Amino acid sequence: MRHLVSARTIASSIAVAFTLVSTTGCETTNKRDTGTIIGSVLGGILGNQVDDGGAGGTIIGALVGAAVGRMIGQYMDEADKKRFAETINEAPTGQTVRWHNDDSNRDFAVTPTSDVYAKGEQQCRRFDQVVFVDGKREVMEGVACKSPGSDALAVDGQQV
Repeated sequence: MRHLVSARTIASSIAVAFTLVSTTGCETTNKRDTGTIIGSVLGGILGNQVDDGGAGGTIIGALVGAAVGRMIGQYMDEADKKRFAETINEAPTGQTVRWHNDDSNRDFAVTPTSDVYAKGEQQCRRFDQVVFVDGKREVMEGVACKSPGSDALAVDGQQV
């Protein structure tokens, strides 16, 4: 039987998130910092599940989740996150979905690179993402997972 996420796992993930955010200075919390916190918590939980409750998986998951969450929080607003989720949930494997955000003047291209597969109780899918910010190209490869009964995506990836 699969174990539930412990309070210790969540507390560890939150501690890592706040440590990472606190090193960014005394500025007010913004989308980037919020993305860091959320990504760290979700990454810690995902890492804990993958490592079957191990502290190492929790810490690594929290750190990777924080980095990915920071990138997503920095570059994506709510409309972009919705388009990203729709792409992950609906686009055929290999089909690139592109959009431009007029508010942020950013261009996005997301390509699901695998079919949906099971990872424990979660449904996951690999993807490639390219974001153009002020003419600069940012590339990320990752995995997006969602838990049963939830539309929220936990994203784990790395900038390439």
